[in-house]
Amino acid sequence: MERGNLIENIIQRVKNNLLSERKSDYISMVLSRMVINQFKKNEDFVVEEIEFERGNDYANFDMSCTFIKDEEFNHPFSIDASSDMQSLDIEITYRPEDFPTHMNDLVAEVKETIEHELEHIEQQNFEDMSIIYNYDQEDGEDNFKYLISNQEIPAYVRGLIKRAKTKKISLSDAMEEWFKENQMKFDNPDKEWPIVKKTWIEYANDMRSKEKIKKFK
Repeated sequence: MERGNLIENIIQRVKNNLLSERKSDYISMVLSRMVINQFKKNEDFVVEEIEFERGNDYANFDMSCTFIKDEEFNHPFSIDASSDMQSLDIEITYRPEDFPTHMNDLVAEVKETIEHELEHIEQQNFEDMSIIYNYDQEDGEDNFKYLISNQEIPAYVRGLIKRAKTKKISLSDAMEEWFKENQMKFDNPDKEWPIVKKTWIEYANDMRSKEKIKKFK
């Protein structure tokens, strides 16, 4: 079987599994594995019409993933992602010489990213998760306000819980890792980061007490 047909068959089997399972946890797991498997091959891919349900509602979205090999990149890898009601797009730029050494870190961040973006897809598609958007970030706008906006708090917490579980570390440690990676985005990190972290931790503890998110340490 030719490589192109083989990939199409694999993707079709995954889509069939997603359609039958229709659980966001399962979708997150399968899509994360697909990203890592295709990263190892350096093969971009698209999955169309991923469908899952929540109560009596359902959502459809497409996912695309692009890999950019950059010998001159200043980090082992970087993940950029965006989503809306009907799409999830991921772009991974990486420095080949750093792999497989940094594979575990990549796996954790891929899982974190997909969880984060699935939260946004669900926010926009499902009534019980809908959020009044109180802040729309544009280039050059305040990163601090963005991170404590009511649509981003659940997404960051959900993603970082996944990072913590994948790396077998505490949620607090996962947040500190994230901060070290993103410190340069803050105008005043010493003042702003403690407020962001406190806000995220309080939200996580509140949701855990209501059994609306997975347990974490």
